[in-house]
Amino acid sequence: MKPNRKKIGNIVDKFNETITMNYGKTHELSFSVPLKWGYFHRYKDNPLLELLKPWYLIKAEFYGMTEWFVITKRTKSMNEDGASYIYECKSLPFLLTKYKVRRFEETSINLKEAANSCLKNTGWKVDHIDSELNTKYRQFDVTSSTKLDLLYTICEKFGATPLFNTENMTVSFYKDTDKGTYKGLWFKTGQYIVDINDIEDTEEVTTRLYPTGKDGIGINSVNPTGQAYIDDFSYFLYPFNRDENRNVIQKSNYMSNELCHAILDYNLIVNEQGNKFHLLLEQQKQVEEKKTVLKNEQYTLELEKQKILDHIEVAKKAGDDTKELKAQLQMKIQELDAKINQIAILDKDKETIQNSISELKETLKFEKYLTDDLKEELSVFILEGEWSNDSLFDETELYEKSIEEMEKRNAPPINITLDVVNFFSCISESHNWDRCSLGDTVRIRSEELKTDVKARLVTFNFDFAQKTMDVTISNGKKIKSDFETISNMMYTSIKTNTDYNKRKIDWENATENFNIRNDRIAVKPDPPIIKGDGTAISHTNNDDGSVDITIEWDYPTSDEDKYNIDGFELYLYSSNDKDEYVFGSKMASEDLKNVKYDKRAAAFTGLPSNKYYTIGIQAYRRVDADIEITQFIGSDIVKSLHPNENPYLPSSTVEVSGNLNGKVNNLYTISSVAKPETPEAGTIWIDPKTNKQELFNGEEWIVSSAGSADSLNGYTTSTLSTPNSIPVRNDQGIIIGSIDGNAEFLGGKLHSEYALSSDVPQMAKGTYVGDGTISKQILLPFTPTHMKVWPVSPNDSMLLIDETGGYTYQINEIGISLVGGNSTYGSINELGFITGSDSNQRGNKLNTKYIWEAYRHVN
Repeated sequence: MKPNRKKIGNIVDKFNETITMNYGKTHELSFSVPLKWGYFHRYKDNPLLELLKPWYLIKAEFYGMTEWFVITKRTKSMNEDGASYIYECKSLPFLLTKYKVRRFEETSINLKEAANSCLKNTGWKVDHIDSELNTKYRQFDVTSSTKLDLLYTICEKFGATPLFNTENMTVSFYKDTDKGTYKGLWFKTGQYIVDINDIEDTEEVTTRLYPTGKDGIGINSVNPTGQAYIDDFSYFLYPFNRDENRNVIQKSNYMSNELCHAILDYNLIVNEQGNKFHLLLEQQKQVEEKKTVLKNEQYTLELEKQKILDHIEVAKKAGDDTKELKAQLQMKIQELDAKINQIAILDKDKETIQNSISELKETLKFEKYLTDDLKEELSVFILEGEWSNDSLFDETELYEKSIEEMEKRNAPPINITLDVVNFFSCISESHNWDRCSLGDTVRIRSEELKTDVKARLVTFNFDFAQKTMDVTISNGKKIKSDFETISNMMYTSIKTNTDYNKRKIDWENATENFNIRNDRIAVKPDPPIIKGDGTAISHTNNDDGSVDITIEWDYPTSDEDKYNIDGFELYLYSSNDKDEYVFGSKMASEDLKNVKYDKRAAAFTGLPSNKYYTIGIQAYRRVDADIEITQFIGSDIVKSLHPNENPYLPSSTVEVSGNLNGKVNNLYTISSVAKPETPEAGTIWIDPKTNKQELFNGEEWIVSSAGSADSLNGYTTSTLSTPNSIPVRNDQGIIIGSIDGNAEFLGGKLHSEYALSSDVPQMAKGTYVGDGTISKQILLPFTPTHMKVWPVSPNDSMLLIDETGGYTYQINEIGISLVGGNSTYGSINELGFITGSDSNQRGNKLNTKYIWEAYRHVN
């Protein structure tokens, strides 16, 4: 293909074709084309070489997939096997590396806005975005990058995985946790696995993590232990277990019983003191909030005091009486002194609380619970690591994220490489094709290696000259028994609840200074005005089931200081319950959006429609540091107080136009011929053959489709019931129409005038290529009564198969007769027919083409 996708020709004469597919990244294709071309020992220059030029496009169709690649490298090669050109290609997202980004700076945007901005003028479009991802807003300041790298940066900021559709030039974004659906596919020794390498590399294990954020901030102030690090020795503790009387039930593989007891005793103390730490944080937060209010009032009083002093000076110069002004000044000084005293009392309260926190942290020092011998033993297991995130400027958020990072590092990462049977080339394994996609979770089990892992498929490597494929499994967890799960809960201390921590907001990056002329105004802005009649918030529905929510407000246009602002900060909080929310109570769950001072409406795009939203608005002014140390003065945060908008629920259901895939309302939808073997609770399975829909509740499958269920709410169907509706689904199980009518007539005709499909003779035909295996299953659209199979080769003979077995022709003295009558010549089952069951491989010789005809006769 030329770069404009105009087709030039087909690549027929090629060899060494391989495709490597990478989850969330670009794919790679390589193949070779011979320098000479011809037959019957007459060769000439291969004309294909003139058509394959660098930067031309390749359309690859394989195993039901279509991927577009661009030729990036051509190598001329010669060896003992001959001369050829080797072509290396990358999938089309690679082209985004040729678009340079000199600067990408945004104050507060969600994933949809960031992705659209990144892909602008590239030919790529945004397709699907998981609506949960659009509730988050992030800041960006990226320079000297490419658009592909920027796209990966955007995904990292939002915790998203990009999936590229090179056919339609679209990108979809999924939550990383949702995309890895487990559909019940197993790889086991003796079942698909040819070779397996399970690598356990402890080099990457960390038991003590030192996190740092922006400008080198640490977690000492929010860590209950007061340390700059967090510990997790669970990998070396396993499988230690003890009873309530400290009797050892099972020893650790690494640590002594004494050290295990000391670590578990310490964890119990940390967990017991956790509530006390929470209360102290709550008290400290309340004191800081009160102090902030009093400091603002103090600042206002000092301004009023200075104005009085200025008036006194003017009066003195004018020779006027200053007695009344001095009285006002004295009263203002008294007010100011009272305010300072109130602040001093709060400072003492804060000091008392901080002393209590310090004492608690002193109590929780780990070293106090270890003898010198245990400290020496523990030193072997202290594997230090560092982790930094420059986008985190709040100690509390840094602490929370470091806990998540530690969970990734506290054990060796899953890294399994497999050489498995390429079942994509086997029609008999078609029931597993849709259970094995990049990003899906599969289970790997090898009793010999004692490997039992659920992990994600991150790489496929197809070598089309082989019957196997290389697979890489990563980013997973070992399957845990109930005992292991309970033990791990003992091995670590409970994560401290940090909702009570007062969080910092980096106003310099979170807001824009739209008007530098007001940077010296210290007056607190007045809050925006929101209508109370229920018309302030509205929404529009999107085709993907998400909604765009718009909020409107009023604000005076005036030169008065209290209305002289830079813009508005919008706060968004989402929840699954309808409880009223107070801004500031869970700051980690609040997302911010910044708009300019002349705006009176703003939209939050691509949000889940079935969540409750609380939206707050705050007018703000950016000022110089000597006016306010944070360089930010904000009004009170206001919100709609109307019952229908506090909080606001766009819809109790999710309405989708078009195909629906993935997870909705915590339910997974899977359409496949085979029912998932070990599904998660909340999985909906649709059989495309019968259109039957079932829901797995965690224990059993429940028929949930009224159109195909044997009963509805316990009531069986009635032949006279009316009306009735029969849903019609396509191959993917998607409802595409319905048939309505009564139970006795259809289209004005009686049921006796119709024949069931099972009563009508059927016939089908097709071809396949043998793979040399015994008893190969060939799938048919119906169960046949007779089969004819012709080989397009003298290496095999024709087969006739019926319900008793298979036959082939033999020549005798009288003429031609049939021989066989058993499964070695083939057999019939419900799914179609099966080739010969012995080493003769009748009907399935390697690389032999077969033509078949299937019949179903009705008596």
